Amino acid sequence: MMPTLRQLEYIVALADTGQFVDAARQCAVSQPALSKQVREVEDMLGIELFERARPKVIVTRAGEEIVHRARRLLAQARELVEAASAFAGARDGTVRLGVIPTIAPYGLPGLLVKLRRLFPDVSFAIQELQTEVLLERLRSGGIDIGLLARPFDDHGLSGPDLIVEPFVLVAPADHALSMPGAVRPEEIAGASLILMEDGHCLRDQAIDVCALAGAPPATSVTAASVTTLVRMVESGLGATLLPASALAQEVRDGQGLVARSFGQSPPGRTLTLQWRATSPNASWFLEIAGVLCEHYLELNARIPQVAGPRPLIRLVGE
Repeated sequence: MMPTLRQLEYIVALADTGQFVDAARQCAVSQPALSKQVREVEDMLGIELFERARPKVIVTRAGEEIVHRARRLLAQARELVEAASAFAGARDGTVRLGVIPTIAPYGLPGLLVKLRRLFPDVSFAIQELQTEVLLERLRSGGIDIGLLARPFDDHGLSGPDLIVEPFVLVAPADHALSMPGAVRPEEIAGASLILMEDGHCLRDQAIDVCALAGAPPATSVTAASVTTLVRMVESGLGATLLPASALAQEVRDGQGLVARSFGQSPPGRTLTLQWRATSPNASWFLEIAGVLCEHYLELNARIPQVAGPRPLIRLVGE
């Protein structure tokens, strides 16, 4: 006997959630039914896939290999169905979109309305994931497409680079970097900046900007989100770099903050939409990419005035 695809879904869901109750809810079955099926697979294979610890189960060493292969088999099964739909010209079902946390709050509002208008028979399921997790789930079939920022290892993936988003320096009004006019790169060389925690690509990108200016930042203060980052700046702990799309939501009058652009050739990040190179849905994922480009260009109207030239999002290659 071999495990069914449904049983493989149960195993992957339990590995992802770490709890039988949450895995059952995700798979829309009862907790006893899921538990029974997982045990059946373990008996069938003759190994323990999970250590029944509390409060969460732990994937065993053997289980890690089985879960990895289960993800791959499920992805291939989905691609089989997607290939048939693609040949039939269908635009329906569910598209699972992974988005990194420094994009989601600022790039997604308003986007789903446009996507639903273009694809009325498609349900879009959004997952907010850090870059490494997003890439792993994209390759294993846990999500269908990913919106993230370069650089990263794109082996086995395909998709277009969309837009370049400039960075803006944000500092307390009484900070040494809160001066009129655009930021000169040498001003931030070696400056003490507040950065995102490890695992966020925005942290690495900010470090790269500072390194290009002459020296990496000296910092011991980190934040788990862009909102927390700005609150730390607001409290006077230091300055930071933000993507331009975050300004309208995070930096407002009365906060005692100064935002400065970088002039005519600002550093920034390149956003890209990626999918598995084997996906049969590349043609209409490209349509989604086109919607994303238009959506991001429209965000320029919401970017507030800053000290220096107004930072504008632009298409890649322009």
